[in-house]
Amino acid sequence: MNLKGDLKLIENSEVFKKWNKDDSYLVSCFFMDNNWQFDFYSKKTKKISSFGIEGVNIKMIDEDSAVFQKEQKDLEELDLTKIKTKIEEAIKIVDKIKKEVVPLEAISKKIIILQKINVPLWNISYITSAFNLLNVKINAINSKIIEKNFDSIISFKK
Repeated sequence: MNLKGDLKLIENSEVFKKWNKDDSYLVSCFFMDNNWQFDFYSKKTKKISSFGIEGVNIKMIDEDSAVFQKEQKDLEELDLTKIKTKIEEAIKIVDKIKKEVVPLEAISKKIIILQKINVPLWNISYITSAFNLLNVKINAINSKIIEKNFDSIISFKK
């Protein structure tokens, strides 16, 4: 998984060049079902546009989506050159926690987000076959665990 290379592919694509807004910048990278999605935030519109790579094609996934926040503020720019913890290392950390917390549950879905909230961080969620959610936030510069939670998805309904 080559984040910087994939980002270059998107930035050099015709789809991105046609869309390109001068006030937009990268705010997150989202990985699920073997596909990366790159999210760009516009300070002017306060909205996000997303791009993805499918095979050899670059496509716009979503344009000008609303940002869901408790209080409206600009999203922090994600600078991939600052990322020291590779995705493989972050996944190893979460796998170790998963073995400690629920060693017998199978993983149904992995959701991985790289974003910046004060510091660049990996926000990794595992949904298990027993409908439990393991979420771990890891500092993407020094690999330290920022936060970890384990809950039943069913409990979110309450």
